[in-house]
Amino acid sequence: MTLYIIQSTGEMTECTNKEVALASSNVLIVISHNQKKIYSWIGSQSSPHSKFACARETARLRMELGYKIVNLEESSTNNEFLEAIDEAINAPSGGFATKPKPKTRTAPKEVTSKPKTRTSQKKVPVKKVTSKPKEKKEAEPRRNEIKAVKTKITDVEHIFKQLEVLPPMEDSIRDYILVGDSLFIAPENIEKSDSESKVQLPDGSFVADDYVPRLFLENGKIIAVELWRQN
Repeated sequence: MTLYIIQSTGEMTECTNKEVALASSNVLIVISHNQKKIYSWIGSQSSPHSKFACARETARLRMELGYKIVNLEESSTNNEFLEAIDEAINAPSGGFATKPKPKTRTAPKEVTSKPKTRTSQKKVPVKKVTSKPKEKKEAEPRRNEIKAVKTKITDVEHIFKQLEVLPPMEDSIRDYILVGDSLFIAPENIEKSDSESKVQLPDGSFVADDYVPRLFLENGKIIAVELWRQN
């Protein structure tokens, strides 16, 4: 199956119902082997957590399959995307429309080895050399070493207020703000019932390359990084 709904927890759930998949609250990943494309579809009422997880998974799939990524909003749904959904639903188990051809195995070559000739060697006594243990030197701190700075909640709120004054990027939506070593949902995307703005990222390495960063500097230091997504 190559039609997945991205949950807010980052899990990918397979779906076989077209009407259920195209709900406005969903974020979808559809893999089209015929078109050689990976579609990401963002519902108009989907959560920011699902959007971020979708960007991570599409980047991972592109590295595995080598297909082109096509990002779509709900308002820009087109016929090619709907055809990709039909292909995914009608594909056999495993997600591939056609079964891959089995690899041909070649018979192993016979290797003839010549008999080894034994030669007599005299053992030479080896002297053991004892060396004095080296004194451990205390590691000196590097001058250019960068230390992670923990950011207080009050500092984050102050930074958010400063960013609200800046003009938005053209034809883009701000999803996240990176402050220190913590990632926060942009204030305008936080639901009224959701008081937690800090994003709990899963373990492991992944690339979120669908965002355009904008740096916010103050007195020669990077205070925050905004992550903008093209609308």
